[in-house]
Amino acid sequence: MHSCKVQSHTAVSVEKAAYEEQRKKVSLGLFPNALSKAQEQVMGKAHAWDMRYYQREFSLPLSRNIFGLFTIPVYINHVKAVFVVDTGAQISGVKSDKIAQLKLKKTGGSLQIGSIGGTQRDMQGLVADSMQLGGLEVLNMAMIALDSSDFSLRFGNIDVFGFDGILGWDILHQLDFELDDIAKQFIVLKNRFRIPYPNMLQGSFPCFLVKRLDQKISLFGFDSGSRVSWIGEHAIQKHALTVVHEGSAMGFGVHGLERMDLKIIREWTLFLDKAEITLKDTMTGRVRLFDDFVFDGVFGNEIFRKRRIRMINSAQMVLLA
Repeated sequence: MHSCKVQSHTAVSVEKAAYEEQRKKVSLGLFPNALSKAQEQVMGKAHAWDMRYYQREFSLPLSRNIFGLFTIPVYINHVKAVFVVDTGAQISGVKSDKIAQLKLKKTGGSLQIGSIGGTQRDMQGLVADSMQLGGLEVLNMAMIALDSSDFSLRFGNIDVFGFDGILGWDILHQLDFELDDIAKQFIVLKNRFRIPYPNMLQGSFPCFLVKRLDQKISLFGFDSGSRVSWIGEHAIQKHALTVVHEGSAMGFGVHGLERMDLKIIREWTLFLDKAEITLKDTMTGRVRLFDDFVFDGVFGNEIFRKRRIRMINSAQMVLLA
């Protein structure tokens, strides 16, 4: 059975030369401008939005649902909703059965989204006149419609999924924020730290520079909308990882549940900031999220279970203690 053990470790730094080498290697693959292009596709035209801060620092209650996903309260067109905090989603989205309730308008565009199992699907474009997240309001916000049938599991009259939409990387990458699984808070903050070294690459998907036991760097994505982590199949030979099982399983992604062929990797230890992360019996999964770029793996939100993770996008730094 898969497990993720995270323990405190002496801070692991990424030297400037090593950071620059990785940045140049992936600068095209991560497509830093892909988010704005995706918004234009969703809107079906050139898109401009307005981000207004009424408070630069604020906190919101952070809850974990029965599937291990973290949710926060937001307001869409001044109607309260519950959204999953999902760094792995390129664009924020709303379940299709909530479109009328949240007063969303359909646009003339759509966006093709790939899931963990590799399925591609065109998603209807939406626009919210207002999306309020604590002290931040986004006006004219592009979103996508999520098929509610993929995200509904009822027990009586209760939808046990317990969320109305997802807050994606389109918003999150513009914030310095912390996910605190101890105090159960989502915190937007100002960076007051002097950062001696960056360990995160900017782009349309969060990319962490982690160190292996051989002190070399591997690139991992971070998907807070997934409970568990996964490893790229190409990394098996590249890093001499041991396969203990081959088979298939059901995976949960943006298109709901999908069956995936996979391998199970015995163990891999990695280092990120002040954390030593050991993944055991971890499945392989899709890591080629872009045509010209592939990760060694993707971390799920299990890496900060009963801990805090701080993503300082303004300084390209992730802190995990």
